[in-house]
Amino acid sequence: MKESLSTADVVNLLHKVCIDMEAVTDELTEIDAKCGDGDLGISVKLGFAAVRKGLPEFAELDTGALLAKSGAVFNAAGASTFGTLMATAFMRAGRAVKGKNEIGLSDIADMMTSAVDGIRERGKAAPGERTMLDSLIPAQEALTACCRDKRCLSDALDAAADAAKKGAESTAHMEAKHGRAGWIGKRLEQVPDAGATAIAILLRSMAAHMR
Repeated sequence: MKESLSTADVVNLLHKVCIDMEAVTDELTEIDAKCGDGDLGISVKLGFAAVRKGLPEFAELDTGALLAKSGAVFNAAGASTFGTLMATAFMRAGRAVKGKNEIGLSDIADMMTSAVDGIRERGKAAPGERTMLDSLIPAQEALTACCRDKRCLSDALDAAADAAKKGAESTAHMEAKHGRAGWIGKRLEQVPDAGATAIAILLRSMAAHMR
């Protein structure tokens, strides 16, 4: 079982994740139509399709630069609030491993922490406000704990994916503070946040392909 990923491994993993994310357009659109503008699925599909198509060109870069370029491409193709925040996550994660061609669990935990910090700053949101942070922060905490406990990389990604899924599900009982969801009110009861759900799907895809 791999305990570190070369840049080539990251390219291959990201390619598979992009395909999985492009395939959930309808699911995310249906959720977002109930609690947002209904365009999240399209933003996700366009953004991840653009990243997938750009990967061959980025393959010669170090991992940090690869992620930064992927973020810029995502933002240009999937322009939206989610696209901006996803691009921020990619770019901040890339900054955490700038110049590296091999990353391990501690690097991935650092990447997630940097991504969370970037989204907090850019989105002006906090945990419990029904946003993608409610998936990302539990995943980040799980990765940090697994790193501290010296868990294997695959188990750590599984733990992060499980935590993200529980976090996304918990948003169904939260009051939204941002965007269109902030004034829909009780219609959101029992409906999870679409952005948090997208993050949970993304992390589950990563974990599955690592297996």
